[in-house]
Amino acid sequence: MSKSEPGAAELELVIESLAAGGDALGRAGDGRVVFVPYAAPGERVRVRVVEEHRQYARAELIHVADAAPDRVEPPCPLFRERSCGGCAWQHLAYAAQVRAKQEIAASALRRAVARGLELLPMEAPVEPYGWRRRARLHWVRPPSSAAATIGLFAPRSHHVTAVEACPQVEPALERALEPLHRLLAPGLFQRGEIDMLAGLAGEVQVAVRGPCRRGAAEALVSEGGIAGVILGRQIFGAAAVEIEPGQWGQADRFAQASRAGNLSLLAAVDRAARPRDGARVLELHAGSGNLTRVLADGAASVLAVDGRPGRPAGAPHVEWRTGAVEEVTAELADGGQRFDMVVLDPPREGARPLCQPIAALAPRRIVYVSCDPATLARDLDQLDGHGYAARWAQPVDLMPQTAHVELVVALDRA
Repeated sequence: MSKSEPGAAELELVIESLAAGGDALGRAGDGRVVFVPYAAPGERVRVRVVEEHRQYARAELIHVADAAPDRVEPPCPLFRERSCGGCAWQHLAYAAQVRAKQEIAASALRRAVARGLELLPMEAPVEPYGWRRRARLHWVRPPSSAAATIGLFAPRSHHVTAVEACPQVEPALERALEPLHRLLAPGLFQRGEIDMLAGLAGEVQVAVRGPCRRGAAEALVSEGGIAGVILGRQIFGAAAVEIEPGQWGQADRFAQASRAGNLSLLAAVDRAARPRDGARVLELHAGSGNLTRVLADGAASVLAVDGRPGRPAGAPHVEWRTGAVEEVTAELADGGQRFDMVVLDPPREGARPLCQPIAALAPRRIVYVSCDPATLARDLDQLDGHGYAARWAQPVDLMPQTAHVELVVALDRA
């Protein structure tokens, strides 16, 4: 790889599509793929090459000669300045984003489709803006500065751009930004992260991870709707917030980023996990019990496994086991355990180590929830080799203005 210097090559390209990472894609005269952020399919653009590789290049957009009909004016000044990497597609009409995500899912799952997988149309349950109930910010404090800069990383960088307002987040989170800059920033040092989570009633919990004065964190409570703050092992104010009826969350634990998107996701898992009346269900990467609520309805028993479970709601036929998911699954398989159904919701890197032990548990159905079409496709190939055929996949757009695609897949033992 070589980085281009000032005066690097400029190219004219026709943009063909949007790639899984969020950049637009065109081709240079030598056939190499060129990735270009902020461009749209169908546009003729001029770009400057900033990274060169043997098979592809990366470029920055200089000029749009022929704009696509789907190009719109981004509402966020930071996006227009290209100084914030929180969004990738604010320059695209939302209908075009949904079409692009359907194409990304179809491209990643083409082998599974060839084997008989039915890829359903994308569900788009989330409003284009104002949907985030959860957000992660970063901070950096130079030695000579009186306060840390709190915000989001610039595109393809670890430079922190200050964020004082964001069209993506719920109003409750936006209100909480002001006390973070006013009260918390002077007490932050070096680098770190801040997680924010909004509850049903509009209360916000904040988790601070990194060098921070206790007093600065404690001072946030009751400011800007902030009900609680987590600082290491210390909790000031509310220890959790109710994010859905009966479902409690903490800012330093995973939760789906939008309520409407999560309801759509739960409905898709519910469909994929039927029939389950009287079934013995194993749930892997169960987290705080988001999917467990659905699975417990009708199942005879649910064994929910996670390395760091949250605060799951109790149910008499739900057993929780804390431990490394791969180790627990292998232990169950080696012990001759059998389950009627296995449901897994792994992180972005997928579930390659789990495919063989899951097959050894001999479930009649596997429900796979994925946040990365590429690793999902790889794992579906693995599970197919173990005798499990992917029947249908439901893509869901949980995160507008980004290239993120969530998929729920139902697999049956062949």
